[in-house]
Formats: sequence, C-alpha cells, structure tokens
Amino acid sequence: MDMQCPPFGYAGKYYTNEGGSCVRQASFFGGKPVLNQGVGYSVILGFGAFFAVFTSFLVWLEKRYVGSRHTSEWFNTAGRSVKTGLIASVIVSQIILFGIIAIEIKRKAPYAHTVCEIVKARWGTPAHIVFLIFCFITNIIVTAMLLLGGSAVVNALTGVNIYAASFLIPLGVIVYTLAGGLKATFLASYIHSVIVHVVLVIFVFLVYAANSELGSPSLVYDRLKEIAARSRICTEPISHLGQSCGPVDGNFKGSYLTMLSSGGFIFGIINIVGNFGTVFVDNGYWVSAIAARPSSTHKGYLLGGLVWFAVPFSLATALGLGALALDLPITASEASHGLVPPATAIALMGSAGSILLLTMLFMAVTSAGSAELIAVSSLCTYDIYRIYINPEATGKQILKVSKMVILGFGCFMGILAVILNKAGISLGWMYEAMGCIIGSAVMPIAFLLLWRKANALGAILGSTIGCILGVVSWLVVTKIMYGKLNLDTTGRDGPMLVGNLVSILSGGAIHIVCSLLNPQNYEWDTTKKITTVEKDVSELPYEEFAEEKLKAAKTWILKWGLGLTAVIVILWPVLSLPARVFSKGYFTLWAVIAIVWGTIGSAVIIAMPLMESWDTISSVLAGMFTNDILNEKLEDMDVKLQSIILAVPDAERLYLIEKEKAKKKDLSDETQPDHSSILAEPEAERFVA
Repeated sequence: MDMQCPPFGYAGKYYTNEGGSCVRQASFFGGKPVLNQGVGYSVILGFGAFFAVFTSFLVWLEKRYVGSRHTSEWFNTAGRSVKTGLIASVIVSQIILFGIIAIEIKRKAPYAHTVCEIVKARWGTPAHIVFLIFCFITNIIVTAMLLLGGSAVVNALTGVNIYAASFLIPLGVIVYTLAGGLKATFLASYIHSVIVHVVLVIFVFLVYAANSELGSPSLVYDRLKEIAARSRICTEPISHLGQSCGPVDGNFKGSYLTMLSSGGFIFGIINIVGNFGTVFVDNGYWVSAIAARPSSTHKGYLLGGLVWFAVPFSLATALGLGALALDLPITASEASHGLVPPATAIALMGSAGSILLLTMLFMAVTSAGSAELIAVSSLCTYDIYRIYINPEATGKQILKVSKMVILGFGCFMGILAVILNKAGISLGWMYEAMGCIIGSAVMPIAFLLLWRKANALGAILGSTIGCILGVVSWLVVTKIMYGKLNLDTTGRDGPMLVGNLVSILSGGAIHIVCSLLNPQNYEWDTTKKITTVEKDVSELPYEEFAEEKLKAAKTWILKWGLGLTAVIVILWPVLSLPARVFSKGYFTLWAVIAIVWGTIGSAVIIAMPLMESWDTISSVLAGMFTNDILNEKLEDMDVKLQSIILAVPDAERLYLIEKEKAKKKDLSDETQPDHSSILAEPEAERFVA
C-alpha cells in the first residue's frame, strides 16, 4: 500500500514523493533566505539610523522645551524620575521579584549609580572587585545572547553575512545611547516595545483566531494530537534526525498537550535560575531601578513582569505550537539558534511574516543592547574610574568617560559575536549555561539590601566557590553521562540542570552559613552616604523619599510581587497537572487566556507611558509652536535662575557675615564717647548769647 504523502494531508510543500517514498525536507531554511540581502541591510541600517536620529531628536526636544539639564547624573540615571509606564516598557523581561530590590534601593541607597557602588559601600573593596567581575560577565553573556540570536535570524531570513550582522546591529544603538544616555535608552525602548507588542498581538491572533492555515484553538489542538500520534512513521526519509515527529520523549503519553513533561520541568528550572542571574546580577536592571521615580518603582516592576509574561506565554507558546501544528521541518540546530519563530511567521504570512518577525527581533535586540551599553558604561565610570582612578572626577569628566566606554563596548559587542559564531556556540547553549556561571552570585546580591546580617566574607566565598562548584559539577556530570566534553554534550539538559542548581544553591548556602556565624548587623549608614557627582536640582518633592511612603511601597510589592510570582511559577502549573493531557475545552481556555493576556498587556504598555507623560508632551508641542526667540530668552532666564538658585547658599553666608560685622561695628560705636556733641556745646552757647 502506498504511503500517504504528506502524512496528514497538509504541509505538502515540505514533502516530496521520490520513487514511491515520501521524503521530508531536510530542514526548514536549508540555507536559502526568504528575503534578499537588500531587505536585511535596510532593516539593520535603516531602522538603526532612524532610531538613532529620532531618539536623539526626542532627547533634544526634552532639553530645549522641558528644561532637562544634560549632566553626567542625567546621562547615567535619567534624573531618577522615570515614571511607571516607561519603567515597565523597559523592563518587560524582568522578574517580578526584583521589584522588592528596586524599592529597597530607594530606601537604603537613594543616590547610588550602580549595584557595585552599593557593594563597595557595604562590604568593602575585595567584595567590590569580585562582584564587579560577576557583573561584567553577566553583561557579556546577555550581550552575546542578543547578538547570537539576532545575527542568526538576520542571516537565515535575508542571507546577510552573519559576521556583518554582528557588527551592524549595534551601530544605531551606539549612536542614540551616546546622544542621550539612559533617557535615550528608555525612550527608544518604549518605541521598540510598542512595535514588539503590536507584532505579538498579530501573531497570536494569526495562530489562534485569524489564519487559513490554523486560525482556531480547535484546529491547533487536532493538529497537535496528529503530530504526536504513536502510529506516525518517523523513520528516514519521511522524517530526519532532530526533527519533531511522533510522541515526545518525557511527556505524559508523548503528548504536546500536557504540563507533565520531564524535559519541560528541567528546562523550567534552568530557565528560572538563569533568569535570576541575568536580572539580579545584571547592572542594567539596577540602573533602571535607580532611574525610577520612588513612587513608580514597585508598580513599574510589577507591571513590567506581568507584561513580560505575555512574551513567553502568549507569543512564544503560540509560535512554538504553531510550528508543530504546521508540521514544519525545523531541525534541532535551527531551533537552538532561535529560528522557530521566524519559521512559523514565514509559514503563516510568507515574506510579510518574515519582515514583521525581523522587525520585531531587531527592536528587541537593540532595546536590550542599549540597556547593556549603559550598564557597562556605569560600572566602568562609577566603579572603576571614579573609585580607583580619579576620585575627584568632575561631571564633565564622568560624562566623557561614559561616552568613551559606550563606544568601546559597542565595538566589543560585534567582535564578541563574531568569535562566538566562529566557535559554533548557539543562543540555546549560552542561555542554558549562564546559570552555571553567574547563578552563585544571585543570593549574595539579593542579601545585599534584604539581610542586615549578610557579611562580606560570605558574599565573596559564596559567589566564587559556588561558581566553581557549579561549572565543575556541570562538566563532571557531562563526562559521566556522555563520556566526552563538547558543545553538544555540555548543552544537554541533565548536566545543565545539575550545574545551574549547584551554582545557585551552594552560593546562597555558603553566604548564609558565613553570615550566621559572624553576622554583620549592618544599619545601611554607609550606603545612604553615597553621593552624586554634581549638584542636581531634582524635580522630585521630598515626599517621594519619605520613609513611611517607601515602607508602604515595600509592603505592597511584597504582597503582590510574591503573590503573583507564586501564582505564575507554582500554582498555575500545579493546577494544570491534574488535567494530564488537555481536553479540547481546556486547551481552548488556555488559548483564550493567552490572547487576552497578550492583548491587554500590549495595550497597557503602549498607552500608559503616553498618559503619564502627557504634560511633558504638551509642553514640548507648545514649545515647538512658540516663537524661537522667546524660547531662547526663556532658556537664558532659566540658566540665570539656576545660577541664582545654586548661588543662594553662598550669598546667604556672605550676607550673614556682613550683617555680623555691621552689628559688631554698631556695638563698638555705642561704647565710645560722642566727642562731636561735646565740641558742639560751646558753639551752641555762643550762638544763644
């Protein structure tokens, strides 16, 4: 009997009938780009140039019409006045729990610039150097993942040379970050978030509601059951090694429609450990927290966490399930390089889908890349230059060094991506390995502001020994399980799980034991003494920093942050377990929740920053249509007023000195006889006579 080709009557373009055998396409992309190189270069260079110019223009408008002073403090902290919506749009890849750390920064180190500055103030120089190294490693890992994924997708979709893409992607980011510092990063990230979430909604609706290939949860459900059927033939040439076919190893009854998955459970743990590392040990998230207005910090991080959840839950799940339901011939190598989303986008929308996906990816990579530039710049400027090279550095010197570091690290980003691509390291390998390397620093960093007993020795030993134990256990388990060490075997789930868990747990345990044996009992006095470089006239009222208000914010984030984390990470998956293999109704409910979550989250993250900043937007628009000569006069008056305000303390001191001198002179005059009146008396008598 002839074998049906294609096996299920759809996905016919990926199968051919050769001599009576049904042959599946060996890979989805097969080295053939969907778009031409011109489109790729247009997206990379065109969007890069546009956002460089547009973001720099927005920063200039704020300076001219709102009165922002572009000092080194403004460049590196955005004036510490960023509101809830803008904070949320920037940290949409954030863990909700970091909101607790964010509010503690405002309470215990209100004028800090970096996490390592706080480490230095509390635990001293040795700990400062150790955590400075961990922060740099984290920034390098995050940057590597961004460019590895970005360059791989650009290359697969357009054929642009992967090494050229590695260098060109950071170009526009460098320009607008140099022009506007952290505020430019926030503004650009908001614009990028708008585009990302618009595309997110489009793709989620295409998979679950509005596409001829799929278009309904019911059809997706039926297809997923067929794809994983035990009766499916998965031998060569109807399927190839590394392609999805038949029952899933480790899943309950081999089904894709279940939460009972050993592979999913292992990846979930690795994902959680790694994300804790790339959040708590990434100075970029600390810089965002420092930049936030105190009343916005906790709400911004909670909102950002909830909106971020729409990315893996709504978008990634939809595109991943869509790839399976369409029976796409994606290989394991393509999947590890992050090519599942673009494959699904192409299958659903053709060239238009690939352009949308390419645009979304470029937005995400450049947004996060800008944050990494500022993170590294802040560390080099405040934790190396200001502390060890020039403690008396002026604001102008700080600003100059910041921009030099941004330019230097931006170039390094491209070189790093080329080296990693040349070595054959994929996004998937780097993503799973990061927890083994930096996970040990997570608990010590968290204890920095959350536990007064945490001491410096425990922080140093926990981070360093935990890292060594994590990496060694990862490699030893790999050798035991597979007999050899290479990129393939070290990237397997089992060894990665062991390495991640050993790293984060041993790092925390060592720090806890050391701190209990010799508690520091710290009172946060030295962290509160961290000072700004320049006298920055803050627009924030004193009430923003009131301890009662900050304590209330901490209580709020503890309740909602811990509660929502427990619901998303523990309660939701656990409640899904009794369902075992989802019924069609259960899966439909799941899909509806994904659509609603993604849509509402996207609407909030797009609208909220505009609503909160409407007064500023109105001021800029009014200023743009006001006479320029008047604007220049007002600007000149503003500069003079600023000078007067800053000079008031000195003027008041001089006035008091002069007043004291006059008082002493008056007292001196009163104690001396009035000779003039004595001399005047004879003359008066003579006149009377």
